Amino acid sequence: IRKNGRLVLLGMGASHAVARAVEPLYRAHGIDAIALPLSEQLGQPLPLAGKTVIVTSQSGESAEVLRWFAEAGDRAETFGLTLEAGSFLGRTVPCLAGAGGTELAFAATRSLTVTFALHLAILAALGEDAAAALAALKAPEAVAIDAALAALHNVATVVTSGRSLQGVAEALALGLTELSRLPCFSLEGGQLRHGPMEMLGPKVGIVLFRGNDRTADLVTAMALSVVEAGAPLIVFEASAMPPLA
Repeated sequence: IRKNGRLVLLGMGASHAVARAVEPLYRAHGIDAIALPLSEQLGQPLPLAGKTVIVTSQSGESAEVLRWFAEAGDRAETFGLTLEAGSFLGRTVPCLAGAGGTELAFAATRSLTVTFALHLAILAALGEDAAAALAALKAPEAVAIDAALAALHNVATVVTSGRSLQGVAEALALGLTELSRLPCFSLEGGQLRHGPMEMLGPKVGIVLFRGNDRTADLVTAMALSVVEAGAPLIVFEASAMPPLA
């Protein structure tokens, strides 16, 4: 990654959602990082010459992974993230392997955390201060969720949205869909602002992510618009700003 300065993150499902979440972290270190679904790379490939590639697959055996490596040429700059060191991916390219083996729970709850931790190892080596993340992993907070559950009790769909934390919002939308069986999707904050605001109402739950960066005020403004539209709202607060009333 240091040599090339350009990084392509490939994966499917939750693996792609994690890649979307860490894109901004790599970019903050001056890395030209982009996350793409493996299926998109198969169908309309981005040129990869001069780029480092990280393929993420928790099983290491996804159909798209097998197809892509069957079609890909030079693998010298390709690496993997997986939970299965002995998998096809683990055997094919140098990999970081998460401890603990296969994800058994539904909706990839543990594997999301483990995959984030694998990226944290890379980012720490690139100069990121990992202290706050490690502290959060060692002492997870117990958060009261009753009010949030009540807010979403009668909705027909949930839309998640963020700015710098949009990748996290996309990961949550995928998990919510799998676990609730409701249609849930994600729109980046600007994309939500440009058009679909007309859908807001009592049956559309909105979940916003407010980060500790210059996009926080934009998320604040969206929260106010959601409340004005009468849609149930939950905010995941990571901005260190005063909580929204």
